[in-house]
Amino acid sequence: MKTELTPQQKASQLAFRQFVQAEIIPHADCFDQQEYTPPDLIQKIAYQGYLGALVTSKYGGTDMDMITFGLLNEEFGKGCSSLRSLLTVHSMVTYAIQRWGSQSQKETWLPRLARGECIGAFALSEPEAGSDASNIGTRAELRGTSYFLNGHKKWTTYGQIADLYLVFARYEDRVSAFLVERQAPGLDIHPITGMLGTRASMLAELTLHDCQVSQENLLGGHGFGLASVATSALDIGRYSVACGCLGIAQACLEASLRYTSERKQFHVYLKEHQLIQHLPIC
Repeated sequence: MKTELTPQQKASQLAFRQFVQAEIIPHADCFDQQEYTPPDLIQKIAYQGYLGALVTSKYGGTDMDMITFGLLNEEFGKGCSSLRSLLTVHSMVTYAIQRWGSQSQKETWLPRLARGECIGAFALSEPEAGSDASNIGTRAELRGTSYFLNGHKKWTTYGQIADLYLVFARYEDRVSAFLVERQAPGLDIHPITGMLGTRASMLAELTLHDCQVSQENLLGGHGFGLASVATSALDIGRYSVACGCLGIAQACLEASLRYTSERKQFHVYLKEHQLIQHLPIC
């Protein structure tokens, strides 16, 4: 069986590649050194419809099929894995709201997220709970018509600049998901710097001290946080990361091949040496 991209997927892939080559690759090293993603670049990404990749047209998104979304992440991975991380976490939030949100939540947030007026971040990991997400310690308590969240989140990608956080907390000992706005009382945001990789992804720690959110900000119902909301969003995240990693590997291969045509040893290009010529890729 022969599987090929459709003409539309091929056209999208070319458009993604041209955007990355023009807007990201020339500046990726600077982004990495400065540990920063410029807001104007995020707006360019939004203008192309990439932040609304998984949002339906009903809410202003581009409604990409998963193959096209994978190609988008692959091309971003070639250029800058930090910018791919933006696609990852933002899409995780949009997907979670679109699948599990109430009609009001969808109408309120999805158009803004799709247009890039609002950046989404995924806040699950904690200092003592990474891969073991079932062990999170953040707590939620209902008082009147508001939830009050107390806890500590870490490694929140693009948490430094996000406007909306998908936060997971225990309510009556079951994990639930909450939409927490940046301006929510009791939310403190602390930048994390000095990372070894994806340095422009603007990681943050979140401290929630009686962080107050409306009762309407519960996403997907009590106890749905881990088995439903987080699991489905993480599926999107893992797919995005995997496609981005393929892009990194492809970029490394292409750079290596270029180098064999530029570097000489013993008066001949590397690609003309017997050992290089016998490598399967050549």
